[in-house]
Amino acid sequence: MPRPQRDPDPDSLIGHFGAELRTYRNKAGLSMNQLAESLGCSPQWIGQVELAEKSPSEEFAIDLDTYFDSDGGFHRLWKSIKRATRRRVLLPGFPRYMELQREAALIRSFVAQLVPGLLQIEPYIRAVMNPSLSSDALDERVAARLEQQEILRREKPPHASFVLDEAVLHRPVGGPEVMREQLTRLAEFAESPHIQVRVLPFTSVTYAGLDGKFTLLRLGDGTEILYQEGPGIGQVIEESDTVTECAVRFDLVTGAALSRSESHKRIVKAVEDLR
Repeated sequence: MPRPQRDPDPDSLIGHFGAELRTYRNKAGLSMNQLAESLGCSPQWIGQVELAEKSPSEEFAIDLDTYFDSDGGFHRLWKSIKRATRRRVLLPGFPRYMELQREAALIRSFVAQLVPGLLQIEPYIRAVMNPSLSSDALDERVAARLEQQEILRREKPPHASFVLDEAVLHRPVGGPEVMREQLTRLAEFAESPHIQVRVLPFTSVTYAGLDGKFTLLRLGDGTEILYQEGPGIGQVIEESDTVTECAVRFDLVTGAALSRSESHKRIVKAVEDLR
């Protein structure tokens, strides 16, 4: 039985980048000072990259390809470092979920505590992220979330339906200013022809979704996928019984939610209450 492939270690890729840089520099007969002067950076930076003490920037990789005429080799290495770093800091399961989401024709999501990730603005995203994350890890998770949202801006976006508990509208994540901006954006999404945003009111008596959040993806070939996320982990589920159960639960919360127009009014009222 073949062994599963492991994701590349970003540290080893950074080391490989540094070794390639040193090889190219030595073949060209250049000192660190000479190369640094040509590229407009410091020789200390060159040394740190060669020793894998610093991760190269995309701009630096492109400059090296241009200078050494290396046919995009340094930029390809930088992309590998970027992918490996992202996989290290993102929740387990989330990278695969992002890949599947790009193939989705229909997205259905219920969220009980927060604005759905696909509809979050950047300050809101930062406010809900784990405060123990390093600055670099936080930036990477925020970038991944914003990249994920690109699917809603495609020329032919998927149809998306979101149901959120009314409590989401009144939980002041990030403070009043952030929440006002977030709810305003949410109201704009609710007017989009390919996006439904429905509010499950406090008066609802359904408990079909109140024990957590979940997202259902229907791919172009009709395959149904379930994604669930909890503290420290994300999980892609393809087991048909579990997917069907959550599809039924989504239908139940949708049936108990306010209409699209009434949901929009409820969101706008929440914005006004913050003024």
